[in-house]
Order: sequence, then structure tokens, then C-alpha cells
Amino acid sequence: MTTLLMLSGLLLATVVVVALGDRLGLPWPVLLTLVAAGGVFLPWAPALNVPAELMLPIFLPPLLWALARRTSWSMIKTQMSTIVWMSVLLVFATIAALTGSILLLLPGVGLAGAIVLAAALAPPDPVAVDAVAEPVGIPKRITTSLQTEGLFNDAASIVAFHVALGAALAGSELSWLHGIGSFAWSVAGAVLLGLAVGRAAAWFTDHVDNTAARNSFTWVLPFTVYILAEEVAASGVIAIVIAAVEMNSRASLGAEDRLSGEAFWEPVEMLFTGVAFGLIGLNVRAAIDEVGADLWHAVWVGAVLSLVAMLVRFAWLSLALHKHTRKGRDFAAPLRRQEVLLMTWAGMRGLVTLALVLSIPASISATLHHEAAVIALTVLLCTMVIPGLTLPWLMGKLNLEYGPDAAGDQALAALRRRAWAASCRYLQEQSESLPHEATAAMHGWLERQFDGDEERHEELTRWRDAAGRVRVGALQAAQEELLAARWERGVNPAYVDEVLGAIDRMLVAARR
Repeated sequence: MTTLLMLSGLLLATVVVVALGDRLGLPWPVLLTLVAAGGVFLPWAPALNVPAELMLPIFLPPLLWALARRTSWSMIKTQMSTIVWMSVLLVFATIAALTGSILLLLPGVGLAGAIVLAAALAPPDPVAVDAVAEPVGIPKRITTSLQTEGLFNDAASIVAFHVALGAALAGSELSWLHGIGSFAWSVAGAVLLGLAVGRAAAWFTDHVDNTAARNSFTWVLPFTVYILAEEVAASGVIAIVIAAVEMNSRASLGAEDRLSGEAFWEPVEMLFTGVAFGLIGLNVRAAIDEVGADLWHAVWVGAVLSLVAMLVRFAWLSLALHKHTRKGRDFAAPLRRQEVLLMTWAGMRGLVTLALVLSIPASISATLHHEAAVIALTVLLCTMVIPGLTLPWLMGKLNLEYGPDAAGDQALAALRRRAWAASCRYLQEQSESLPHEATAAMHGWLERQFDGDEERHEELTRWRDAAGRVRVGALQAAQEELLAARWERGVNPAYVDEVLGAIDRMLVAARR
């Protein structure tokens, strides 16, 4: 009952903190982490202990699916250099730098133990990046690169973590050949599994008529894919991403599917993200109790490792800047020194780091086991909490809105032109079946929807807004009348609800 009470409290706190974050203009996951961390110091606050081996299987699949469903094969192909450079090579470079630093700061842990901790601390978390970076107004091109990096970098770190952990527990030397083989199979197996599951899921979705069933299927699927991948020693992270992209690229989804899917996944993503970040905060007290007298030493080690990770990321992004400008990749990031600073600051660690650190057994090293949780929480403070709270200020100082198509105006205009051209072609094909007056009226309506003339567009927008307010008011009057009728004697509420449902849908459409 205590666990259920704590989970309910985190869900409620998520809703409250989301509203508070919108008011304050701050990323709500960071605020929730701070609220949860502060709450555990209340004497009456119970502890919520989720087994470390269950944290990734419970929280990572739905959150990764929610992120991956927004991307596409063309985007992955476009961002392939980012995937290789940032999601693989940068992770290994960070692990190498952190391993050397850990051996200097904690000499008793040994090489394998140092790699275990370094692999846990190395990857920026896709959930943290998406939940914290996007709401502060970072240009879409930069956000896309950060999200793409986060979708794939966990695979490299988790493989390195498990290879080093196995060597440490066995008391044997690290086998680099075994590590390379494990990474190759982890990627190849995950891609094959993801493609197979994604195609099968698309076929199944096309043969299910119930919208609720299709949405529920997408809820079950990520857990299934993750478990299957882990059973065959493949990367559950990559398998989920590939399955989501493959399914969405092949399934025949209509407007209703997209609207209901977005309505379904948006609250799921918000609540799961809230509980995940809340658990990060709730682990503060347990970590402090565990480390005991070595608290401040662990905090100091965590701060140094955070600095090392940031310096490596800054140097790596500086090399990426040189590479992108030399090759003229105007779609990539970073393209300016300001973007290097922003993307370095946005290299946030999160749930994956905490889950991996908490799964380090006591038998690997007494020093590492006692201090690892505080070290990880310090890294989260330095790389997620502090950057998350200061990103809005940093955005104002860096003037990123003057970058290449920062607001996406050019891309949006190009898409509007394509939509306008396609609608005109179809209208031309159907012109013989309609009176000339109807064709002209439809052509004028379509032109108003896709017109790129800013002055005319603003004038039409004012007219449309005025007409929209009248339409919304009329529908609200009808809605209020039916709500009153629902309580009248002799009126069947089922009939009222049927008519009211139609008006509600029209009202939602009118408001949009």
C-alpha cells in the first residue's frame, strides 16, 4: 500500500509541477526532481524502493517509443553521421576519459570497476534531453540532433557496462575482442529484431479496425520488444527505436489514428517521465544513508567526473562543428560556436545513469558500491538539474534565433507550397465534375489556407479568428443547453451524450 501511495503521489505531483513549470517558464522534470529530493527529508515520508533491475524495463520502453514515433527513416539517414559521431564514438571517448579519472580518484576499484561506473555515467539520457531541452525553445534542428543522439547512445554504454561488469564479477581480465563482438551483435540483433517486429506490428495494425485497440497495441509493443531483445543479448534500446520507426513507416494510419495516438501518448509520456524523474529525487536519501561518512568525498568525485564529461563533450562537439562547416552540412548541428556551448550544456544524464549505477552489486567493490549512488546523483545535479534550470537564461544569451532557419520558417513555407500544389492538382483533376463557381470557391479557400503572403495571411488570420470565436461561442451555447437538458426530468442522458459527443468534437476542432 505504501508503494501505491508513493506512486500516486508522484503522478499527482507530476500534474501539479507541469502546471507550475509552465507558469515559471522552467523545465518541469527538473522541478519535479527537486521536489521529490526535498520531500524525502520529511521525517514522515516513506521510502519508495524500485528494484534496480526493473527500472529500465519499466520506464525506458514507453518513453523511448514515444520519442522514436516522432522520427523517420529519412531523418535517421540524414542524421547518420550524428549517430556514429555522437551516439557511438563520443560515448566511447567519454567512457575512456571517465575511466582514467575514476582510476585516479578511486584507485581501489580496478580497471573493470572503473569502466562499469564510467559506462553508466557516459551517455546523455534521451528522456532527459527531450523533456528538458525542447520546452525552452531550442531550435528544431538542434533538438533533432540531440534527440537522435539520445535515441542510440544508450546501446554503446549499456554494452560496455555489462561487458565490464561481467569481467569484474568473474575476476578476469577484460576481453576487448569479446566486447567488440558483443557490441556488434547487440546492434545487428536489435536492428533485425526491430525490423521484424515493426513489419509484423504494421500488418497487425492494418487489420484492426478498433482505434482503442490499435493505441493499446502500441502501449504493449515496446515492452515486448525490449524483453525479446534482452533475452537474445541484443540492445533493447535500438530494437524499440527500429520497431517504432518501421511500424510507423509501414502502417496505414489515418487522421483519426494520428490524433488519437497523440492524445494517448502525450499523457502517458508525461506521467512516466514524471515518475522516472521523481524516482531520481527519491533516491537521494537512500544514497546519503548508504555512503555515510564518505558523503563529501563522493560528491567531490561526482563533481570532477561531471566536469570531465562536459569537457570531453565540448571538445567532441567542436570537432563536429569543424566537420559540418567544412562539408557544408546546413541541416546538422552544431553549425556555430554558440550551438557547441548549448549542446554541451544540454548533455543531460538521467534515468539510464541512475538505473545502471543502482544495479552495481556490492561484490564488485566496496568503495564503488557505497559511493556510486551519490556520485551518480551528483552527476545528475551537475549535468541535468543545473543545466535544466539555466537553459532558458542561456538561450537568451546565445541569440540562437539568428541561426540558419532557427524558427523553421523556410522549412514550413516549403511544406506549405508542396501541400498547396498537391491540392491544386487534385482540384484540377476534379474540375469537370463540379460547377465552375464551386471550383473557384474551393480554389480560393485552399489559397487562403496555404498562402505564404505574410500581410495577407495576418489579415485572413484575424478574420478567421473572429469567425472562429463566433463559431466556438455558438457551439458552447449548444453545449450548455444540452448539459442543462441532461438533468431535466424525462430526458434520457444517453441520447444527450450522443448529441453532446458530436458537438464536443466540433468544439475541439473549432478551437484548434
